[in-house]
Amino acid sequence: MPRPKMPDGLYVSVSQVKTWLMCPRKYELKYIRGVAPEFVPVNLAFGSAFHEALAGYYNEIKVSGAPLRRDLVLDTFRAAWAKAAEGDVPLQADDDDDPGVMIDKGVSMLHAFYEQAGTPEVESVEHGFTITIHDVDTGDALEEQLVGSMDLLIREEGRIVVVEHKTSARRYTEDQLRHDFQLSAYQIASRESGLGDVALRYQIVTKTKVPAVQIADVHRDERDEQDFLRTAGGVLRAIDAGVSYPLRGWQCRTCPFQGPCEQRGSS
Repeated sequence: MPRPKMPDGLYVSVSQVKTWLMCPRKYELKYIRGVAPEFVPVNLAFGSAFHEALAGYYNEIKVSGAPLRRDLVLDTFRAAWAKAAEGDVPLQADDDDDPGVMIDKGVSMLHAFYEQAGTPEVESVEHGFTITIHDVDTGDALEEQLVGSMDLLIREEGRIVVVEHKTSARRYTEDQLRHDFQLSAYQIASRESGLGDVALRYQIVTKTKVPAVQIADVHRDERDEQDFLRTAGGVLRAIDAGVSYPLRGWQCRTCPFQGPCEQRGSS
């Protein structure tokens, strides 16, 4: 099965690995066949708009030393949400996320964020990377490069902190914080791209009735890095072998490839 390519070769991202693990058929339709989604899940559009607002807040700190004004942060979110809502691909909500209330929810969450965000020393916003990754057991470089973008890099006491922004229906559990391999990948990428020994942090803004901001510093050790590399390598080998099957479950309800998936299954 052919895999996604950049101009300089094959690549893989954390999002691609997570997509294949959630449903190999979705990976095939999205990344291999390039099938157009039937809709954009409201949660996805909301998260993107929220991230854009936070990026504006931190970019202004990097440029001027002061955060973007609260009203401008809210305007950034509203504009990004309106662009998604008016796009060519329609939005679709699940039972918990009515598009009609998403603006008010986002504004309330941004107020909560603004109250605690402060003015950190910002190194980079949306920090992109492209690195070579290796097979854990053989040490050989994989054909695929790992690509991605870290939401925020700040400096505290002389050390870079990689901050990952999340919006969530509720606070992250200890299991979520401990076992999400996204920051394991970012730790590898930070070291390989010359950032050195970094600290890792989640900044989670909840969609609860009274929004809250959860700041969680996490640790990843060598085993965590190896777990990610073995997982990514296993997924890539499965893709090479043409492994693709639908994984039916809760995720189907908000999957924008459900129609093409069902057609593929009946062909």
